[in-house]
Amino acid sequence: MSVLIKVFNRCIVGVLTLGMLGCGCLFPSMPNTLPNVYVELYSEANNLKHIGKYSAAVEKYEQAFKIRPRPTKIIDVKFPALLKYQIAFCYAKLAEAEGDAPLYTKAEAAIRESYQTAILPNHQAYILYLWGYILFKQGRYEEASAKFKSISVPRSKQYGESARLMWDSSYALGKAYLGLDDETAARQAFRQLDSQIDAFLQDDGWPPTIGTDILYALGKAYLELGDETAARRVFTMREALFYTDPEENHPHTGDEVLYAFGKAYLELGEEAAARLAFTQLEALIKTYPHPWYPYVRKEVLYGLGRAYLQLGEEAAAQRIFVQLEELIKTYLQNGWPYVGTEVLYGLGKAYLELGNKAAARLAFTRLLKHYPNTSYKAEVKRLLKEQ
Repeated sequence: MSVLIKVFNRCIVGVLTLGMLGCGCLFPSMPNTLPNVYVELYSEANNLKHIGKYSAAVEKYEQAFKIRPRPTKIIDVKFPALLKYQIAFCYAKLAEAEGDAPLYTKAEAAIRESYQTAILPNHQAYILYLWGYILFKQGRYEEASAKFKSISVPRSKQYGESARLMWDSSYALGKAYLGLDDETAARQAFRQLDSQIDAFLQDDGWPPTIGTDILYALGKAYLELGDETAARRVFTMREALFYTDPEENHPHTGDEVLYAFGKAYLELGEEAAARLAFTQLEALIKTYPHPWYPYVRKEVLYGLGRAYLQLGEEAAAQRIFVQLEELIKTYLQNGWPYVGTEVLYGLGKAYLELGNKAAARLAFTRLLKHYPNTSYKAEVKRLLKEQ
């Protein structure tokens, strides 16, 4: 359930679909009137969590918990709830990374205590989501589904982060039902998610900063259920919403749709279906060599090349990366504003995997030239020295 833990990677590692679990934004910011030692410990713990040092973060959170301000008003109960939530998150992340089942037990104890001290319904909802995730990762699908079903987001609050929580919960419920081999209930949960997204689009439009992950996860779930028609509809919606500009009225060539199909099938272990989708994608690229949306083509070519490497098809990967290089050259010559540090860095690393040191050097040199302040700077300089 890699998507289900995709919240744990962007703030968590692989939460259900988007990134709600480990975001650290679950509760309001703490007021500046709190004792300095407490604030410093809590800040240190957050920083350690952010860089993935979860054991050290737990130690700091526990120290902060011991000296936390005692509540003078009942609403101040948010402080132990928040601290125990963060501790539960760190234990869950450690369990995920180390494969240590007893750490999930510690995570569950912390999240239970967090729930018991939470007052506000929206806080309880986020806590239930992490609790369900912890149960899910232990294979306790029936208990996990009960937690996900109990999450409620009032209609008046179904926007922004709350909408993400609602979608993640519906998706997680469907995945829990799949864990129970109940495909009928899983379909119902995914259709509920479909309906929630449709209603959100009709009522409020679509925030540009969220949504692409949940739609990819939903399309992939439909493929897992063998419903290619539903998957195609969702992937097409995803391309139209996030990878094109409806105001320009340009045609959607379908690059991202076919790439999503291939990527999803590959993640599901269906290599033959993935290869077919990628073959169709290459044919489409050949038919439309000059797309309206070159930034989409750039991302698709990079992803396609990486996918071929994963399939062990080095010649195909090399062929795709050559096309990507031509597109990058066009980008730079035309002064287009964004090639992308991730693409240039990833391309260089891919060429190193292929043993093409000259091409890797070119990609890394372009990265340093056009993005001199990139976070990859030290690593790229090290790699260039080794060539």
